[in-house]
Amino acid sequence: MEKNEYALDYTLQAEYNLLRKQFIPGIIVIPSGKSNLIWNGVHFISQGPYEGGVFRFIIIIPNTFPDNDSPQVLFTSSVYHPQINPHTGELDIKRYFPVWKRNVHHLWQVLRYIRRIFQKIETINAVNSDAAHLYDHDPGAFLLKVSECVNQSKDNLYIPDSSTIDDPHAIIFTPWNERLQTVREHLLAGTKQAFDNIHGLSWMKPGVYQILAREDTLPSHQN
Repeated sequence: MEKNEYALDYTLQAEYNLLRKQFIPGIIVIPSGKSNLIWNGVHFISQGPYEGGVFRFIIIIPNTFPDNDSPQVLFTSSVYHPQINPHTGELDIKRYFPVWKRNVHHLWQVLRYIRRIFQKIETINAVNSDAAHLYDHDPGAFLLKVSECVNQSKDNLYIPDSSTIDDPHAIIFTPWNERLQTVREHLLAGTKQAFDNIHGLSWMKPGVYQILAREDTLPSHQN
C-alpha cells in the first residue's frame, strides 16, 4: 500500500469513528467488505410521507477524499423523490455539498442530509421533475407514487441487493424467528435454558478430521 493509500485508509477510519458518535435515527451504515471507498447503508423511515419505507443505498467515496469531489449517494431501492434521479438512483448531493471542503464536511453530514430529504421535500432544481411537479400541483398523486415505492421497499426487504450480493459486509435482513429471539433473551439473561432445545454434534472422533463428529456428546435423551 502506498503512502497516500495509508493516509486515505486512516482518514476513512477517522470518518467512520466520527459517524459512530453521531445520533442519526433510522440509518444503518457499514463500510463494504470489498472496498473501504464504498459504504453500504439502509434508511428506515418512521414518519412523514415515506413512513414505513426501508431504502437501501451505497455511498461511493472518491479516492481523492477528503479533497475535491463530493461522495456519491446511490439508492439501490427505487425511491420516488424530487432529489433522486429516477433512472440511476443518485441523490443530488451537490445541492447540499457543491464543493467538498476538507475538515469542514464529513460523511456523517451526508447521512444527515439523506435523512433530511425525506423530512423536508424541496422541489426547486429537482432531478426528478415529474415528482417535483406532482408534489407541487397534485399532492394526492404524489403520495400515491410514494406509497408504491414504500410498499415495494417492504416487499423487497428480504431479497438480497444485487449490487452487494457478493459483499461480505452486505446488510441482509431475514424474517422474524421467535425461537431465536427466545434464545437471545436467555443468553442476555445468562440462563442455561438458552441451549436446552439446541442440539448438535461437537468435538471430533479420534483419528477423524471432521469437526462435530462425536455423537456421544449429544444430550442423553437424543441418543
